[in-house]
Amino acid sequence: MGGASMKISKVEVRRYRGDTKAPYVAEILLVNVATDGDILGAGFASAPPGMGAIFRQLIEKLLAPQILGADPRLTEDLWERMHGDAIPRRGGEGIVRVCLAAIDMALWDIKGKALSVPVSKLLGGHRDLIPTYANCAHHMPPDELAERAASYVAKGHKALKIRGTRSFVTPDEATERVRQVRAAIGPDVRLMVDVNGSWDVDTAIQQLKKWEPYDVYWLEEPVPPADIPGYAQVRARAGSTYIVGGEQHAGLLEFRTLIEQGHVDIVQPNALITGGITDWLRIHAFATAKGVPISPWDLQMIHIHMAAGLPNVKWIEYFMADNSLLEFQTKLFTGPFIQEEVTDEGVFLRAPQEPGLGLALDEEMAERSLVQD
Repeated sequence: MGGASMKISKVEVRRYRGDTKAPYVAEILLVNVATDGDILGAGFASAPPGMGAIFRQLIEKLLAPQILGADPRLTEDLWERMHGDAIPRRGGEGIVRVCLAAIDMALWDIKGKALSVPVSKLLGGHRDLIPTYANCAHHMPPDELAERAASYVAKGHKALKIRGTRSFVTPDEATERVRQVRAAIGPDVRLMVDVNGSWDVDTAIQQLKKWEPYDVYWLEEPVPPADIPGYAQVRARAGSTYIVGGEQHAGLLEFRTLIEQGHVDIVQPNALITGGITDWLRIHAFATAKGVPISPWDLQMIHIHMAAGLPNVKWIEYFMADNSLLEFQTKLFTGPFIQEEVTDEGVFLRAPQEPGLGLALDEEMAERSLVQD
């Protein structure tokens, strides 16, 4: 099947609705790309409240016609068609990248299935164990957050991330979170803090001074994504704390600017936000050439393939079942199969084994949440 002729015959979208008030994932759109070779590829997009129907229209009416009848294995060519031709004059940016990503994932899924190998093995390398850090961004009082963080450490985690975003806590409250979590997890666990671009330069610098006793490993998105000079100013005064960012950036140009002018220590491209695996690989190649490590944000079911098949992926972010931030996404997807391995160095995930991406839905959750258009 790998060398045989193959053409895309159909693109179908199904919408699954979770919490309609969830800011990030109110709906998930599953995109199935069918071929005349009887291989079905699957990808998905996450939609914020009120956007599911719009995403579906973009995928079915604008993007899908660009690829029907084409060879699904030509992912570079098809990405450029969807990004550049579907809506000319830079119309492929913004939410269109998210919709494009769902199709691009499905195309990579087809490529893996055609060769009966995981997508990770299409990328040229392999490692059995993928390092993780635990997302511990629970919205809890500091003492309860510290207790939850300690429970993660008791399960073997050696790195975890909490949240200090201004829309949820003040800078002083963020400091109290850091203080109590550090006391609970001890000195040997790496502690990261994410503020989702909600501070300005001065706030970030002053907070880092206050946090010096707590050995914060990284500060994530200290300033808004467009404030590239701000990134550079914070980095220059961050001392031993790494400055990381990129979860809200998209495309190679934005990441090139973030790396070359923002001087970030680690970048966090998200395959959904940037337009799929194809575009993510461009960012990975550039960051690697510049000696900047990658630690992608979210999407552990996709990023596990890149981390298994490529060098220079330091960690993937691990959302566990008790984390309500992306609860619907975590509950809807049962595949790829996630298998933990706890070592003295932390919690690792075993490389995926299923052909393609291995995406699978929980049947009961899917039936309950399916939107009947």
